[in-house]
Amino acid sequence: MIVTADEVNRSFRGTLDLLNSRVEGLKSFDMSERGFWRSFTALWLTLPAYIVSLAFERLRLGLLQPDRSLLGNLWLDLVVALGHVAGFLALPIAMIWIARWFRLEKAYAPFVIVTNWISAVGMLVLSVPAMLMLLGWAPPGLASLFSLAFAVIIVRMQWFATKSTLGLSSMPALGIVILGIVLNSLVGIAMRGLLG
Repeated sequence: MIVTADEVNRSFRGTLDLLNSRVEGLKSFDMSERGFWRSFTALWLTLPAYIVSLAFERLRLGLLQPDRSLLGNLWLDLVVALGHVAGFLALPIAMIWIARWFRLEKAYAPFVIVTNWISAVGMLVLSVPAMLMLLGWAPPGLASLFSLAFAVIIVRMQWFATKSTLGLSSMPALGIVILGIVLNSLVGIAMRGLLG
């Protein structure tokens, strides 16, 4: 299943509405079973973020050099790719059990659809400060500040979307968002542990 340009446009527009706390943005997403499965293809849109992550890891390991290929180490390429995918899938997989536990099965698909699109947008936006640092256009401190500001905005958007799709109050929705942050942190720790 390949996502269409129209669906990407509508989903990004819906994500922007959620950013502005407009619940009507949920109407922009394809909430069908087909839309559920196609929302996972939003991961392909994050390929630029994967390239930035790969370059950042090569820099961290002292392997990023102007005369060497970015894709020169199969193990590094594979581990970063697996980390990228695992970060995208961690919360939707964890929510399978949470949705059953709290009897939110009917809201699971809309939650995952919206979360997948927010994750795609989030990965792209959060890769910008790292890219600016890698290019030498922003010092590490400024890139970190940008990353923190963007992360706060994305967390707030995910919190609003979680409340809206699952019909939860503020604190349980915040708990789910924090779970997503913890899962992504664990994925990052595991990836860096494999890379050394």
